[in-house]
Amino acid sequence: MLPLLLAACGDLPERVRVEPTFIHVDLAADAVVGTEAAPLAFSPAAQAFTLTVSTYDVQGEAYDFDGELSLDVRPGRLGDVTRIDVADGVWTGAVAVEAGFGPTRIWATDEDVTDGRTPSWSAGVSGAIWFERPTIPEMQTTDNHETNQLDGEFAELRLADREVVVTGTNAAGFWVSDLGTAPGGFSGLYVYTFQKPPEEIVLGARLDELNGQNSEYLAATQLNFPTLHVVDGASLTPPAAVVLTESTACDDNAMEALEGSRVRAESAVVPDTFTADSEAYADYLEYGQWPLTLGACTLYAESGATVPDYFPPDHAGETLSHVEGMLKEVYGKWIFTILDASDIGAGTRSPKGQP
Repeated sequence: MLPLLLAACGDLPERVRVEPTFIHVDLAADAVVGTEAAPLAFSPAAQAFTLTVSTYDVQGEAYDFDGELSLDVRPGRLGDVTRIDVADGVWTGAVAVEAGFGPTRIWATDEDVTDGRTPSWSAGVSGAIWFERPTIPEMQTTDNHETNQLDGEFAELRLADREVVVTGTNAAGFWVSDLGTAPGGFSGLYVYTFQKPPEEIVLGARLDELNGQNSEYLAATQLNFPTLHVVDGASLTPPAAVVLTESTACDDNAMEALEGSRVRAESAVVPDTFTADSEAYADYLEYGQWPLTLGACTLYAESGATVPDYFPPDHAGETLSHVEGMLKEVYGKWIFTILDASDIGAGTRSPKGQP
């Protein structure tokens, strides 16, 4: 009966195997790759590694593949070389790895082809290159204030040998600072927990573990879905707020280095142009941010969730003794997140007609 059914269906199509089936990625024998116990230093700068990529068929025999393969690295970033041209089944060359951490491996894959051929979707991976995990300042330090060294990664941070302290909390997360680097050295970070932080997360608590999904939310760095550990019985003194000068407040790079840290503006002015018909007022109604000027610089504060009785438009034209809070960026706007009523100082008005 079976032969009759096969005959009725006609000849079965011949399966065409696309090679290569296997890809080997081998680091050079003399490559310095570190070990788990003695890892290479974390660095956003390119570090070159020589590797050989070889292709094999379904039988495990060397396959004379000619074509393009894609390269990637996890975790971290590759430098300029992200595609390679394999000839006679072999490619050897140098690949640059940036911002790798923990066991880092280079991948070669037959995918995303550009010459019209059918890819085999085969893949190969190198042995581990061991890098140290980054500290908070190492992760945060960057010339581009809309990203960081681990943007998009599940970030595993180095805390065990550092003094990392909780510097503030709010309804959806908390801030930490690495005391090994002074504020202004990219030492602050916001951790978004999506709800009230765990009860052990209190001002002054010391953390020795902190990992999470790294993201740039509206250009402000944060860790999401964190895993963490608080050292029992340990308490550290959070750093005092950094008093901003006009030159610092007007410098995006200097402010980026303070992102996630507590800052303070003294004698800041709520502009007298902050009126009901102003753009700043419309933004305040929509986003909750209210303007401040410090010399020639415009800053912003948000206080609706923590000091709901303070209505900023009532204070237009006042010079506030101080405004203090945790600094973040929203696409070029530098914003103080106010945590307590004491973070907003008393306001005074100049006599009418006086500056």
